[in-house]
Amino acid sequence: MKNKLVKKEKRLIKQEWKNIAFNLAFAFLTLAAAIVFYKNILLATLVLAIITLLGMLKWKSWLTLCIFISTAIWGPVSEIIAIYFGAWQYPFVNVFNIPLWLFFVWGNAGVFIYQTSIEIRKLGVKK
Repeated sequence: MKNKLVKKEKRLIKQEWKNIAFNLAFAFLTLAAAIVFYKNILLATLVLAIITLLGMLKWKSWLTLCIFISTAIWGPVSEIIAIYFGAWQYPFVNVFNIPLWLFFVWGNAGVFIYQTSIEIRKLGVKK
């Protein structure tokens, strides 16, 4: 009986690490797509939309979708305000002095943080 519980626990821990690896790959691909394709706004947006879709298909959560939407809106809005006041600028822009792909980068960052925190909590890391 104890042996079965240990095997089940090891299998669950292994799954959490696989999920964390997916989350890290998701974050890396998001960053890589922005770095590689930033000059071509349409291509960068398309690649990032595909990465976002893959993440949403894996996570299948309304809360994750809501977090994506809110961070995809408020992150770029914050940047638009900062750019308006001269904090920085983007060399290739098409929407309110920011590139369209920035909405996906911010949204993906939000869901990456949220989903990774869920997996860390499942591993037993607490306050």
